[in-house]
Amino acid sequence: MSGGVGHRELDRIFGPASTGDTWDERALTSDRLYVRGQAQVADYRAGATGLRMNAAQVLHVFGLDALRAVVDEGSFQITSARDEPAKTLRDRRKQLGLNEAQLARAAALTAANVAKAETPGQVTPIRDLQRLGQTLALDEQVLGFVPGAGGDEELGVRLRTLSDGKGGAPALSPTLVLQLAEAAWVIAREDYLADALGDVREVAIGEDWDDDYHSPVYEKGYRLAELTRMRLGLSEHEPVRSVRNVLRRFGMPLVQAEMGTRFAGATVANGQSRGIVLNTQGYNENVWVRRMTASHELGHILWDPPARLGRVRVDTYEEMQQLSGDQVEARANAFAIAFLAPPRAVEQLYEELSDHATMIAVLMDRYGVSFTAARLHLANVVKNRRGVELDLSDVRGTRMPGPVGQWLVREDWTNDYYPVAGVPISRRGTFGARVARAVRAKLITLDVAAAWLRCKPEDLDGKLDDLISLAVPTTA
Repeated sequence: MSGGVGHRELDRIFGPASTGDTWDERALTSDRLYVRGQAQVADYRAGATGLRMNAAQVLHVFGLDALRAVVDEGSFQITSARDEPAKTLRDRRKQLGLNEAQLARAAALTAANVAKAETPGQVTPIRDLQRLGQTLALDEQVLGFVPGAGGDEELGVRLRTLSDGKGGAPALSPTLVLQLAEAAWVIAREDYLADALGDVREVAIGEDWDDDYHSPVYEKGYRLAELTRMRLGLSEHEPVRSVRNVLRRFGMPLVQAEMGTRFAGATVANGQSRGIVLNTQGYNENVWVRRMTASHELGHILWDPPARLGRVRVDTYEEMQQLSGDQVEARANAFAIAFLAPPRAVEQLYEELSDHATMIAVLMDRYGVSFTAARLHLANVVKNRRGVELDLSDVRGTRMPGPVGQWLVREDWTNDYYPVAGVPISRRGTFGARVARAVRAKLITLDVAAAWLRCKPEDLDGKLDDLISLAVPTTA
């Protein structure tokens, strides 16, 4: 029996229809609903406009005392201090270097909404507060209940530093800062859901990071790519048919975003969670380039010590195309192309084929890499491993194949089609599937799911199975 609480007390708190010997078991089988506002949680009544929660979520967020207080006193007071949650929201916005109008646009609210939420003593609709918390990479579940709402201070400082263009990194606009902050929220929330659902990584991520970036750095990148392919059980010449599926097997959150034409991707850490942010605009509109970007970020997370990456590491298209400079980026570039197209497979093509254009075309179509990457990879492998300088100046990309058919299906399956049109691209894929599964498991209500997917509860009606089915691509 949990904490010595008897069945009679469990019946009283969770309802006589609930079953089990522990609080968690009773919460998951309870039919009781609650409504949350800015300041309190109470029994749900028809017509209530607050956020509907079930017993499992109230128990997880606020504890058994909250459920007991609702039964005994009719409500449970959330706010920890008179100036909460206003202080937490205001401090976080300023920490990120944002004004009220910038935050309002990102959260799809008005500047007046933001100003009200940041004013102590003012009552703000809980849905507005939750949306602001998500946008600022806070744990909106405990906003007002826990000062600071679980915000990662190092993440906030790093995003502010990037917005100022300090430390040699490219300066980020307020829009990009907010996109990365929201991505950080999605990454942490997806890890939270994976843990709550009991999901286990198919392929373990270790902590055997490699801090060796000595020359020749490309060889180290090649070796780390080979080790990664072995972990995944890929044969020596086998193509990586879906990078998104690889990330799923590693249990690595992937957030897609529309970030303009300069930035390719990023790795973002929020608390103990780290994931990948992938731009869908610019060169990444070509699925083969996007596969390379995702593999580059995968190399960072698997093999670069966290101290090298910081809380946020943002990569531009220009940096990813450079052959020299930052050794961390150079190794990640070498990792990415060797992960997708193993050097031994390139050597074999060189042995079997006589025409350079055909070699490049086969590399592109067989391994799903762009013309630029394939041509450079062929030249580098043949030069470094065979001592032969290839003249590829007459090979033109306009005569090469493009990504069609299964390449597009395997990598774009939630970009081109999604059952709930209003869900932002940043919250689709495995995140959306886990949210839907959490509703099915009674971990959260449909109302909470809609808040996490930025849609209306009615939009999700009858769509949960569709969202779940999209978590895994049709072809591995």
